[in-house]
Amino acid sequence: MQPNIDELKNIVFITLPPDVCDRITDFPIDPAIEIPVQIPDGQDRLARADAISVELIVAGMLKILAWDPQHPHRAYYRSFVLAAQPTAAEELTIAAIAQQGKANHLFSEELFRSVCALAPSPGAFINLATLYSSLAALDTSKGQRYDEYQQKALDTLSEGLALNEDDPDLLREIGYFHLYQGSVEIAQTYLERYLKTDGPVDEKRAHTKKIVADITTKLADDQRLMAVYDAIQMSREEEAITIVDQFLASNPTVWNAWFLKGWALRRLRRFDEAEQAFIKALTYTDASADLYNELAICALEKGERAFAKEYLNTAIDLDEENITLLSNLAYLHLADGELDLAREYLERARSVDEGDPVLTKLIEEYQSASGDTLGLPIVQHYLDAEEVIAQMDRGEEQ
Repeated sequence: MQPNIDELKNIVFITLPPDVCDRITDFPIDPAIEIPVQIPDGQDRLARADAISVELIVAGMLKILAWDPQHPHRAYYRSFVLAAQPTAAEELTIAAIAQQGKANHLFSEELFRSVCALAPSPGAFINLATLYSSLAALDTSKGQRYDEYQQKALDTLSEGLALNEDDPDLLREIGYFHLYQGSVEIAQTYLERYLKTDGPVDEKRAHTKKIVADITTKLADDQRLMAVYDAIQMSREEEAITIVDQFLASNPTVWNAWFLKGWALRRLRRFDEAEQAFIKALTYTDASADLYNELAICALEKGERAFAKEYLNTAIDLDEENITLLSNLAYLHLADGELDLAREYLERARSVDEGDPVLTKLIEEYQSASGDTLGLPIVQHYLDAEEVIAQMDRGEEQ
């Protein structure tokens, strides 16, 4: 990791004068090592040698510890600071929390990073990671800033765990971090490691044990549904129905399980049962274009063409630029001699993808049946009431 140059611009390096050495007790001074000194606020350089103080030296060293992780003398500076201020880590932690509360985020970060270098305890890394997570949360759009700070949070926790092997607090924090990010299997790994560590069976452990049990169940359920999907893909529909029925016996409200059952039944041409499965799926999820398309197929196969058209209309309302749905509905209207409606959906489909081969064939059939020749694609533009009024007003002014 490269040093943060911007945060180190007010640092100068000196050889420690003998009189300053005398102020540091019980610490072996190495005169060959250059010492970083913090230039006081409002100055661009050190005014004179006697202005150097232990406080400015410590401040300079803390800057290096915070922002230059590859500096060759970090260990020396750390020992120097702790010799000069044995309670530095505790004091800096209190100050960092206070600065975070005041929304002085950069200064708070610097202080927390210094603590991680001085006293790399699990709590120090958790505090810094928590700051990064709170900064990520400020990006409500979950854009680049969100990703950067979430990655910093994870890197910080991982660094802490590398230095504090199998620490239960860090394992739990990393596990929940991955859980909130949707990486369920990774979360399970860390949370199971946490539960294996020594510690009292307190509320945290009890809650985590329940979470792990829920994760285990979810992953097992996902695997069973994937097995159903794979069986259908391999034309083993009866096997798929057996598996999904076993799943639904204990999970009756999982919509995609009903969808998979309906799909398998429809492929077996058991259209009434398939239709009921798809309707059941609709009771447990928001309206879905795929579900209504499947219902349209079932209705069409049962000879219920009016229902098929209604289902396709609903599917298109949910997915207006789905060329497959638009083409299917255009085909039904064309086959039933409803040429005006066929043309409407053909035009809408052309505005999505004029070169689609299925659409090209349908247009040829429409032109043959109607005697019309379709010109350039018609793009429909819908105006709200205010836009219509505004256009009328402009027309009156002209």
